[in-house]
This record gives sequence, structure tokens and C-alpha cells, in this order.
Amino acid sequence: MVKVNNYRKSAILVAVFFILGGMVSYFINDAPHEKLSTGDKVPSQHGSGLMGTPLTQPITKTSLPKADASPDPDLQAIRKTKRDRLFDYSRSGNFADTRSVLKAALTDGLISEDEYYGELAHMFHLPVKQAHSIISEIIGSGNAYGFEVLVASLEENYEVAKSMTADERQDVFEQLNKNKPGMVSDMSLLGVGSVSKYTSWVGSLRAFSTEEAFIKNLNDLIENRISDPREAFGLYDILIKKNYSEKVSSSALRKYNFFIATYQESYPKNRIAELVSSGNW
Repeated sequence: MVKVNNYRKSAILVAVFFILGGMVSYFINDAPHEKLSTGDKVPSQHGSGLMGTPLTQPITKTSLPKADASPDPDLQAIRKTKRDRLFDYSRSGNFADTRSVLKAALTDGLISEDEYYGELAHMFHLPVKQAHSIISEIIGSGNAYGFEVLVASLEENYEVAKSMTADERQDVFEQLNKNKPGMVSDMSLLGVGSVSKYTSWVGSLRAFSTEEAFIKNLNDLIENRISDPREAFGLYDILIKKNYSEKVSSSALRKYNFFIATYQESYPKNRIAELVSSGNW
């Protein structure tokens, strides 16, 4: 009987230890993660307070995983939620901390450089403070995507230009003018994207200069600075649709027509060249 009681006591102790061990393991490894509060999408003046885990607070292992990695699905879900809320906040309006929140997200690895400079450039769809500083940061970065979004946002955006001092406008004009968009290396290729970017760039120059200065610069661009005949297709909008062909010099207009005709003759099957040449662009 004594041996049976001892055996029962031992079995009970083993069971207790087993249960306690399972509970400890659960709380250490398997306890549910704290859910982020979704809340309503109401813009605030503090982007970092948009969620339970602040936008600017680094999260371990939330950077994009390597190809051979097996990321924690919970951490990836948190990262996606933070990104979604960041972009929602960034596009909801230009708040006092929008720029700093985006910068913190870039530093944390939550967004890429393309996304950071692209979001800065998107700010110009609405009135924005420190416009000159933001434009200078984007252009100075050399980020191609950010610059493309910037010129599209600044194309004939006279409100942004009016918000600056005369010196700031002149500086922006000079920065833009020094960064003429390039074309892809294959001369036979001429796409909608290349033409649109060049058109936006010319339109942004127009917004940040006087009429007289713009025409003077346009003449110089056509006569001296075009290094690729495909650039002429990016001038179609300003010269033909906006009638600047009547304002530029006769020599500049002749050179423009020469570029268009020469390229079309060399690459007759290019659809964009055909559309522009026929006046259907």
C-alpha cells in the first residue's frame, strides 16, 4: 500500500510539473500578439500617433526579407499595417509633421528612397510649407522617381511658385533647368513615359519663370541643349498645343521640326513618333 501511495504521489508531481511547463511555454512562445488598434482614419497633427505601435518606432525584423528568409507573419502584418497607415496619413493632407514622419519611416527602413521622395513630391498637390526646401531636397537627392513625380506635380503649378520669394523661385528654376530628363539608350525606343516626363519638366520650368525668361530659355534649349532628337517630342505640347511655336525664334522652330522629321524618317514604325508627327498626340 505504501508503495502504491508513493507511486501516486510521484505521478501527481510529474503531472503538475508538466502542466506548469506547458503554461510557461505558452506565455513565452505562443501568447497572442497584441493587436494594433485600427481606429478611424482621421488625420491628426501627429503622424506618429496613428497606431498603437508608433510609425517612427523601429520594429525588429520589419525590413523587407531576403529571398531565402522565412519572416514572422505577425511582424510582416504589423509592418504592412504601419505602411498602409503611413501612406494614408501622407496622402490625407500636408500636416506640420508629414515630412518628419516620412523621414523617420525612411530611417527605420519602413519605406524605400523612391517611396520617400515620391511622397514628398506628392505633397505639392496641396499647399505646402517649406516648398523651396522640399524641392531642393528632392532634386539634390538625384532620385529619378522622386524627380519624375516632382515635375509632374509642379507642371504649371503657379500656386506653389507664388508661395515663394522671387529668389526662391529663381533658385528652383535653375535647379530644374540643370536637370533635363534623359532618354533611354536605345534610340529606337520612344515611349509615353519619356515624352510625358519631358513635357512635365518643361511645364514646371514655365511655372517658375517669367514669360520672357521662359521663351528665352526655350530657344536656348532647342538650339543649343538638345542632345537627342527624341527630346523634341517632349516639346510638342508647349510648342504646338500651347502655341509657343509662334513665340520662339524661327531658327528654334526649324530645328524642332528637323528633329521631329529626322527621327520619324529613321524610325517610321515608332507609334509615338507617328502620333506626334500627325498632330494626334
